[in-house]
Amino acid sequence: MNYVRSTDMKFYYDPASSYCQRVAIALYEKDIPFTPIKVDLFDPKAREQYQKINPFAKIPTLETDSGEIIFEACVIIEYLDRHFPQQPCLLDPERILEIRTIERIIDVYINGGREVLFADSQRQFELRGKKEVIKAHRLLETACSFLEDKLRATTWLVGEQFSLADCTAAPTLTYLRLVYDYQHLPNLTNYMRRLESRSAVARVQREGSVRMNQMLASLPYPLQLAPLAVVH
Repeated sequence: MNYVRSTDMKFYYDPASSYCQRVAIALYEKDIPFTPIKVDLFDPKAREQYQKINPFAKIPTLETDSGEIIFEACVIIEYLDRHFPQQPCLLDPERILEIRTIERIIDVYINGGREVLFADSQRQFELRGKKEVIKAHRLLETACSFLEDKLRATTWLVGEQFSLADCTAAPTLTYLRLVYDYQHLPNLTNYMRRLESRSAVARVQREGSVRMNQMLASLPYPLQLAPLAVVH
């Protein structure tokens, strides 16, 4: 696939951000021309400048050809799917409720649980595993088991067509491995291997891994992104 760049549509992002990666996957999957603009929110001057574009100082942001500013990863993906009808169709109207439901399950219970477990991993050992962590872990496992069941008879999370749900799942499940090993769930593990074999997902992972590992190495309790174990 030839990923063409354009100076018209601007994508403000950080390659290590899972929310930015969702949008980048959609852009690469649909082969949409865009100009990538990296944003360093840890740099006060860069952050101040970026707030002129996004007053919330959150990434990602898409600036369209006409100058319209769009916030929020899944809203951006919906815009892209509406205005760039080439395959894959990421929000099939016939299955939109299922796609949205799975996207929310991933965001609220898996990504939310990952954030809680990650924060817990950076506490002193004697302070870890409090009540809120136990609850987040339980909901995370419930959500992963839900996806495991969904993937029993399908290639992707919503049938046989790659969708917004898969754009959401790819970076979330990659970063989940930092704090939770789901390889006891074979359908979910094999699904993640299928995701990582797609050129768009692999490209996004490559672009974000160096910066993410640099940040992880600087933590009080360092972590490292690990690939899925190879099954022989």
